[in-house]
Amino acid sequence: MDVIEKSLYLQAMANYMQDAVYVIDKQGNELFYNNKIERFEPSQRKHMLEELRGVFLTGKPSFDKYNKYLTVDHREVHMLSTIIPIVKQGEIVAVCSINKNITEMTNLLNKVYKLQEQLQNYCHDRNNLQNGTNYNFECLISSSPQMSTVIDKAKKAAFSFAPILLTGETGTGKEIFAQSIHNYGPSSSHPFVALNCAAIPETLLESMIFGTAKGAFTGAENTPGLLAQAGRGTLFLDEINSMSLVLQAKMLRILEEKKFRRLGGNQENPVNCRIISSTNVDCHKLLAENKMREDFYYRVAVVNLNIPPLRERQEDILLLSQYFISKFNKAYGKQITQLSPDLQETICQHTWPGNVRELCHVLENAVSFSDNETTLTSAYLPDYFHKQSSVPMRPATLDNTKSQSLPQTLDELERQLIINALTATDGNITKAALSLGIHRQNLQVRLKKLHITKNIHFSTV
Repeated sequence: MDVIEKSLYLQAMANYMQDAVYVIDKQGNELFYNNKIERFEPSQRKHMLEELRGVFLTGKPSFDKYNKYLTVDHREVHMLSTIIPIVKQGEIVAVCSINKNITEMTNLLNKVYKLQEQLQNYCHDRNNLQNGTNYNFECLISSSPQMSTVIDKAKKAAFSFAPILLTGETGTGKEIFAQSIHNYGPSSSHPFVALNCAAIPETLLESMIFGTAKGAFTGAENTPGLLAQAGRGTLFLDEINSMSLVLQAKMLRILEEKKFRRLGGNQENPVNCRIISSTNVDCHKLLAENKMREDFYYRVAVVNLNIPPLRERQEDILLLSQYFISKFNKAYGKQITQLSPDLQETICQHTWPGNVRELCHVLENAVSFSDNETTLTSAYLPDYFHKQSSVPMRPATLDNTKSQSLPQTLDELERQLIINALTATDGNITKAALSLGIHRQNLQVRLKKLHITKNIHFSTV
């Protein structure tokens, strides 16, 4: 068998191989390749050739390197390439590349990953149905840097068992945050139990949280409270500012000692759940007005997350509007695709005292009354919204400041605010500082700067 015949046999055998084979000499000339190489685009073959030449320079083989190539019919092929130098008498005379086609395996793995993701989503949704929640962090629609910061902090807090206090105005989404924290953390498979403290009479609130022992009062039976029902999950106490000081003291014991007794009972029960609370009232104001215990505040707000109002994240108004329009299109059978310029201007200028909840209400009202059109206009906004928006804004005025410079006016305003705070707190510096939202040391510096100490007698507590 001569050399030509051997070469033909070798070529025929190589063409039956599933792998793409490529061989070049030290000058970079093609010595041999099979028909699998011919399927690649010229630019892809050039890339292969460069890799072969690279091994000539280093003299080091390359094993199972992943590459992605395009064929002449524009199909994507996934390859594992092994490039080895061929050595004769201590000198590299050629380099051979063997490229294993792993496209089918890659596609199969992608299908497996997709199925795993679907299974995880199914399990997640199933857990959510069982644990009493409807929301996770993906439900928080925002492009605001402020919200991104709060969400990042909330995700970190989800893996800590420390009590969390969510503060923010009505309608900012405090319960959505609470459910998201629960579902993001390790307790997601356990119950999420929520209670609005403002909706329950004070006489019933304690028994609902702690439970009752038989005989605690007429007709009382052994009833587990929400602390027990939450198990190893989360107890969410909404509007804790409605709690009496007496109940706050009892909750303080739970937070510190992780134990509680049922109403009328003697047995100590362990607290296994995490407690997340929320309030729509400034806690510093509550402390200053003696409506919240300081020790309770420091324990319930180990992690304090303040959710910004909608007016402070203007970039989210239109983003949320698009989401709500899409949602209400399905609910009311509409086909609205855009907001008119006048409607966009109106909703962006509104201060939204009810925040996201108000925006949702206003848009649902507008969509439900809209005709069969693709553009939603301000004509469909509710009547109260037009009246509210038409009230002219009046500039704030200060008495006896017309002849003063801006620094003098600001000093006088600051002085008056501090005196008012000290008067409201009977001269208690700590409480006055809390009501003003500044540190105690900061207030003392301002007292000295504004010479308030000469006129006001206050406590150094």
